Amino acid sequence: MSSSYLTLAATRKSDLYDGRWNGPRGDVLVEVKRSSNARDARDALLVLAYALADEPLSSEAICLLTKSRFTHKRLSEELDRFRFVVRPDIAMRVRLAAMDDRGELLGDLPQDGPMLRAFLTDLVHKESGSGRVSRQSVKSHLINLWLDGRGPQPLAVLQRDTGASYPTVTAALSELEDQRLLYTTRNGGAVREPSWESWRRLAEAHAAERTTMQFVDHSGLARPIVDMAKRLKTLQERSIAQSVAVGGVLGAQHYYRDLNVTAAPRLDLSVYDGDTSFLRQLDAGLVVSQEKDAKAVVVVHLNRSGDRFSGASEAGRVAPPLECLADLLEIGLSAEARDFALALNLRAKSRRSAENQE
Repeated sequence: MSSSYLTLAATRKSDLYDGRWNGPRGDVLVEVKRSSNARDARDALLVLAYALADEPLSSEAICLLTKSRFTHKRLSEELDRFRFVVRPDIAMRVRLAAMDDRGELLGDLPQDGPMLRAFLTDLVHKESGSGRVSRQSVKSHLINLWLDGRGPQPLAVLQRDTGASYPTVTAALSELEDQRLLYTTRNGGAVREPSWESWRRLAEAHAAERTTMQFVDHSGLARPIVDMAKRLKTLQERSIAQSVAVGGVLGAQHYYRDLNVTAAPRLDLSVYDGDTSFLRQLDAGLVVSQEKDAKAVVVVHLNRSGDRFSGASEAGRVAPPLECLADLLEIGLSAEARDFALALNLRAKSRRSAENQE
């Protein structure tokens, strides 16, 4: 019995898939489909086949099902059926997998590894519908506005600017009120100056929303932290890693030059688009590590939002203050984090005074 092949000819269109991961052996196109319906899975596989038709042979694709009841066996059967009828040079580069509610992956992944898995997790969060923006994201947004010297924010404006649903925004505002961090005016909700304890809770909650990856250098020949930050700026000047910002000690020192840290113990980077391929150009010796006690040289934080509040310095793009504070706490610099938070209060107060005088 011979197979019949579909000849797929299509132009390259980025709207055929949800995300692109730049892997070490080639790009991986990803389509996220929230379904347990076999027809939906087949449609998505075919769309990815069309997308691959105009890609280099090194490129692969994966249909990732969420909220799915597919077993490993069912995934394999559906993929076999698809490959039976599609041109082999394309069919063998398409994969089918599923992610359960705990974030566990089923199925055969192309170029399997922690970096791809982190990218898939972040993409699922972004593509999970109108509820994808969490209450914490709304709270972080409000804090960043306050740090910028911005005044009260109407609920409708918060919905528009964060993309969060009405219930999510109102729940976030309610939580800030309960923590005595918000008061209401005619023009909307306004943030009160946070105490150190409030800052600590906000930063820890913000950190819990991120996906964090640690990179080590077993050779011991990695560039110094400051040199890697300069290297990142050079890459960004060449339009590479545009959605990456420096956080941690170096980022905090941009906002508070008197931070009492002689040298940064590691380079903290906030990534807003899930693309970590730039790390190969940052330092070729970096290797991802899942050991909690590993001495990380670079730590990457995949963030869902917040890039609009990043700052600009001579050293390049800098992560928002709240992310830098979360990084300091993760590093274990509690006293320095407290000093930084109190300095942020003074900075915000100064900005508001300047705006009132204008």
